[in-house]
Amino acid sequence: MPNLADIQAIFDRCMQGTATQAERDLLHDWMEEPQNEAAAIKLWEDAFAASDGSLQMDAQSREQMVTTILRSQPARVKRLNPWLKYAAAIVVLIAAAGYLWLSRQQPATQVAKQLSLEDITPGRTGAILTLADGSTISLDSSANGIIARQNGTNVSLQNGQLSYNAGEATTQTVAYNTMTTPKGMQYSLVLPDGSKVWLNAASSLTYPTLFNGKERRVEIKGEAYFEIAPNATQPFFVNIKNKAEIQVLGTSFNVNAYDDEPAINTTLVTGKVRIHAGAQATLAPGQEARITAGASSIAVKPGADIDKALAWKNGVFDFNGAKLEEVMKQLSRWYDIDVVYEQGIPDKEFFGKMSRDVTLAGLLRGLEDAEVHFRLEAGRRLVVLR
Repeated sequence: MPNLADIQAIFDRCMQGTATQAERDLLHDWMEEPQNEAAAIKLWEDAFAASDGSLQMDAQSREQMVTTILRSQPARVKRLNPWLKYAAAIVVLIAAAGYLWLSRQQPATQVAKQLSLEDITPGRTGAILTLADGSTISLDSSANGIIARQNGTNVSLQNGQLSYNAGEATTQTVAYNTMTTPKGMQYSLVLPDGSKVWLNAASSLTYPTLFNGKERRVEIKGEAYFEIAPNATQPFFVNIKNKAEIQVLGTSFNVNAYDDEPAINTTLVTGKVRIHAGAQATLAPGQEARITAGASSIAVKPGADIDKALAWKNGVFDFNGAKLEEVMKQLSRWYDIDVVYEQGIPDKEFFGKMSRDVTLAGLLRGLEDAEVHFRLEAGRRLVVLR
């Protein structure tokens, strides 16, 4: 067996990514020997102290990781318990053992992709504004103030919200703008009539810069929450991909109309809306309308889960009663990843809520309690394993 100096040298090369496969195997085997535990912890304590915080994690994450370690390795619980005061070192030690084990099963480049899960951060506030002339403005990098003038209307940005201050139209031609939120972004705006709209990730809203006709009309793709300013003389209409239309007279509601979802869902919070999609249905507060492709009627659910429908707007993932495919669609949009399934879609159902501020790695650790496992590949491609 190698002496401690040899182990230190191999350990350093592993940290630098220059160790050979044989050296990684040797270090892995050495770490698994009970008599080497104290020396192994000392190696990681020294690395932790020299890392300038790069290996640091908060107390909650450390506690969760240690609990997982102890639960998953019952044969070692008794031996590890005396070392709990070295929680941070133990966590890093086990993480290293996992790294070394993976490196024995996969090429080194694949391991690096696995570890980069921690680098995939949650979505943020941001959008692209397309003006009437086709020019675009990145709203996440624009400073506060007036950023454009559209047909007599000032387009202003203030603390992450876009607003339109209507003036006199300079021409009779209606000017349209489109706000688009890419995957991994969401944004809000105030329309020229004072109505407010929140856009979820991977969505778009097209609207005039001035409502000067008998009706107010906008078009939505993806998901949005609306708070419509009342105006009985100028009804508000939301066109949903030319497949359905919502007529509004001052109300608040959520529309989920992503292309990859099986249906268009409208959830009414306050007021009253009438939905047209071949058939017709009128919603009261607390009801949800579901429009499925090919259906000849609109299904109305009387007891809608308002909190779940608005969870995205309130900074939460609500997975109560959600199937795995539904969960992964939400993660794909918010973390800007592509999701594929290695051997079909596992039949799993989830319960609970989680903040949308967590990293992808943190969220996946929670999902793995349901025995669903993942692998990250190049190009932000997340593979769901059986």
